[in-house]
Amino acid sequence: MVRFVKNISLSILLSFFLLSCGVAKEKFPPVDGNVLPISYSSLLEIVECDGYTVVDIADPWGSETLQRYILVPSASELPANLPQGVLLRTPLESVLLFSGVHAGLLCELGVENAIKGVCDAQYMYNDAVAYGLANGTVVNCGSSLNVDSESLLQVSPDAVFVLPYENGGFGKLENLGYPLVLCADYMETSPLGCAEWMRFYGRLLGKPTTCDSLFNVVRVQYEALRDSVKLIGENPGLMCELKSSSAWYVPCGESTMGRMYADAGADYLFSWCKGNGSVPLSYEVVLDKAVDADVWLLKYNSEQDKTYQSLISEFGGYAHFKPYKQRNIYACNTSRKRIFEETAFRPEILLKELVSIFHPDIVPDYTMRYYEKMY
Repeated sequence: MVRFVKNISLSILLSFFLLSCGVAKEKFPPVDGNVLPISYSSLLEIVECDGYTVVDIADPWGSETLQRYILVPSASELPANLPQGVLLRTPLESVLLFSGVHAGLLCELGVENAIKGVCDAQYMYNDAVAYGLANGTVVNCGSSLNVDSESLLQVSPDAVFVLPYENGGFGKLENLGYPLVLCADYMETSPLGCAEWMRFYGRLLGKPTTCDSLFNVVRVQYEALRDSVKLIGENPGLMCELKSSSAWYVPCGESTMGRMYADAGADYLFSWCKGNGSVPLSYEVVLDKAVDADVWLLKYNSEQDKTYQSLISEFGGYAHFKPYKQRNIYACNTSRKRIFEETAFRPEILLKELVSIFHPDIVPDYTMRYYEKMY
């Protein structure tokens, strides 16, 4: 989902600064069992063994395994001679979340009661989390920069869902004894690769069959819409996002958003940027590459909706781009629209919206859920 590294939520950015020691990476020996077919994820391997499930997460930044998890049902006795790895008794009944993206998935699976604590609560826009914080069933564990130890003790989670980064660790959190689930889904290089992580999370939360079936629905709908767009011969030139301070962050061509823009039938003008996250570009480079773009998509977080007038008052250079001149900008105010929380694991929903912008004839009568045409 940066699977929108810059855009998923500010909590993800804040988590970067929490890193102070490296996450251990090892080469685990293979295990015997039934290897589940993985369709799109490049980072997951799931093996069902006798009495337990082994999940390996590949290191997105290297050749070793980022982490291995051993999932054993809580109702069962521990099998003898379990392989090395982080032991998790499933289903998890109490979790601490660092990202609203995962809160959205837990709610969709009907296990929102497992959310017992969150960090960076001010950036959690999930209704169930907000309700839990208000009535005391969800604990605010402070900043992901520095998790509050007393609040963490109050939650006593079965696992903490954290966001790993290259050569990064999680400070004192690593020494408190709670299992850390390294949510590297955002480092996948395709929207469906990210979505397939629901199969791992489903096994953690006691919903394996539900998640396998849901992913199959997501995959079929996404592929059908993507394939219909391939029949279109002409694609609009696309630019995205806004200048932030001295840099203009855009998704790389190999990122989940870069791939989704292509799947939706856009000529993404920054597809040449290498990597699977976001990259900072200068205004001059963006102007050179996208001055004649046809469509401009942007996301922002603000109490007030942006307009063409407010945009130009922020930075006069925006006026040079064709979508500004021709009034063809589509904006998503993430303070009101749950685009990150709702679409990270349901990319077919966002794909349909993007197709409605780039090729409206393919999805006639579609009503946009996240983006609005700027006025």
